[in-house]
Amino acid sequence: MSLVTFFGCLLVAYGPILSIFFLYIGQNAQYVLLMVSSAFFCLIALLISSVIWYFAKAAQSIHPASIAYSITVQEIFRWFFFLLLRHSEAGLNVVSANPQSPFNQSTFSFVTGYGYALTTTLVSYISLLVESIGPGVIMCPSCPQATTFFISAVTTTLFSLLHIIWMMIAFEGFSNIRKPAGAARVIWVIVSHFGASYATLLNGSETIKYGCVYAIIVCVVILSISISLVAYSLKSRFKLAHISHPHSS
Repeated sequence: MSLVTFFGCLLVAYGPILSIFFLYIGQNAQYVLLMVSSAFFCLIALLISSVIWYFAKAAQSIHPASIAYSITVQEIFRWFFFLLLRHSEAGLNVVSANPQSPFNQSTFSFVTGYGYALTTTLVSYISLLVESIGPGVIMCPSCPQATTFFISAVTTTLFSLLHIIWMMIAFEGFSNIRKPAGAARVIWVIVSHFGASYATLLNGSETIKYGCVYAIIVCVVILSISISLVAYSLKSRFKLAHISHPHSS
C-alpha cells in the first residue's frame, strides 16, 4: 500500500508540471535553457531563505514569519530575473521560432515561471513524498480523513500552476510598472502569493475543521483569478497584433 500511496501522490503532485515539460518545454532547447536559468535564480532565493531561517533562531518555529521572508526573497529574485531577461530579450527574440511574435514575452515568462514552479515544488514536497514509502501514515490534522501526503500533493500541484501564472502576470506588470494596471498586476502577484502560502497553514490546524479544504479553495480561487488576468492580457495582445498586421493570417 505504501508504494501505491507514493506513486499516487507523485502523479498528483508532479503529473501536470511534468506533462507541460514533455509536451511543450522539453521540445525546445531555448525553453529548456530559460527554465534552467530561472530555476537557478529560484534555488538561490530558497538558499538565502534557508540561511535566514538557520540564523533566525527565535523565529524558526514561527511559520508565518518564515513564510513572510521566504516569499519576500522569492519575489525580489523574480524581479532580478525579469531585469536579466529584459536585457537579453532582443537576442532571445532573434533565435526564437517567431522573432516578430507579440507573444514572445508571454512565452518566455511562461517558461521561466515553469522553472520557478519546478524548483519550489521539488524542494517543498520531495522529502514528504519519500516519507510516504514508509510503513507509517501521517493524517492531516485539519482533515483526519485524508493523509498529509495527499493533501500536500494537491497543494503542490496547485502551487506549481500558480508559480507559472504568477510569473506571467509579474512580467506583464514589470513591463508596465509605471502604469496603474502594471503596478496592480505586481501587487496582485505579491498579495496572492502571500495569501495562498498563508492559507496552507490551515492544513496543520487542529482547531479549524476541514481547514485543508478551505486552503485548497483559496488556492483554486487565486489560480482562477490569475488565469483570468493572463487570458485578458493575451486577448489584448492578440487584438493589437491583428490591428497592426490585419493580413498576417
